[in-house]
Amino acid sequence: MVGKFSLFSYSYSRELALNPNHLLTFAVVARFNSITQAAKFLNLGQPAVSGQLKLLQGEVGEPLYERKGHKIELTSAGKGLLEHALKVQRELEQAIEYTRNLQDISAGVLRIGATMTITNYFLPYYVARLQHDNPGVQVYMETADTREIVSNIHNYDLGFVEGAVSSQQMPFNYQLIPWLTDEIVMILPDNHPLCFQYPDAVPLDVFETHQIIWREPGSGARQAVETALNQANIKTDVKIAVTGVTGIKECVRAGLGLGFASVKALRHESTGLVSRRIAPPVGLLWQLNIVAPLSEHQSRVSQAFLALCDFPLEYE
Repeated sequence: MVGKFSLFSYSYSRELALNPNHLLTFAVVARFNSITQAAKFLNLGQPAVSGQLKLLQGEVGEPLYERKGHKIELTSAGKGLLEHALKVQRELEQAIEYTRNLQDISAGVLRIGATMTITNYFLPYYVARLQHDNPGVQVYMETADTREIVSNIHNYDLGFVEGAVSSQQMPFNYQLIPWLTDEIVMILPDNHPLCFQYPDAVPLDVFETHQIIWREPGSGARQAVETALNQANIKTDVKIAVTGVTGIKECVRAGLGLGFASVKALRHESTGLVSRRIAPPVGLLWQLNIVAPLSEHQSRVSQAFLALCDFPLEYE
């Protein structure tokens, strides 16, 4: 196998240039103690192997082996060089195995930048499926808002963001892929008067008449709500803003006001909080998107994950 790889020469100084191929050939010759057997193993002619050894000895400047009948015996210089040749051989074999694993998507790393809502309520199911199908893949997720993810997309393999991203914001060689349409709902204490007044859905004007717990300014959910309110000419004051859906739910639970979040946010809530659709009958919808390199620049792991994202998983 070693003989099938052509490696360039490394120039270590003006006087010395070692060819890694010659080192690899030398390691095989030392393994068999025979140039003839090494040539057969490497599927090379004996003159080709002898020629490589001659060039290697010329660079080293000392004999690397002595002939003992049909066998060879390494000199002290040859034994010392063999240690380094074996290291080169091991590193090459490991590189070959790593490359093979990458081609099978059984190794590799996927770096994801995602908004908090997507990280908490959407991606875990897809990551679990990816690692179930490809146990060797490592996944790292970093949480940030949409603006930060788009600005730093070169630090990630894929970005998962909320809401629209303008073409001016998109970096060169990247694309915005529409992913999922989600719904933003109102979060209320289960004993709040609005629960009984509006058993199914609340109108947008509750944002004007009730204290609202807002998400942080960079939140895509907040931007979606503000856009809907502006379109309806509804004016609101922001008195409380917290980071993350967990903070919203705990503030609502404490009685500080009403909150809003993805409909997925209350999926596992059993007591204390309920949700109501906003602005019936359509509801308040928002778009979740993927920021990805153009297809020719995507890693195999990224391509596998994007293929998974084409299908809804069990949380749906």
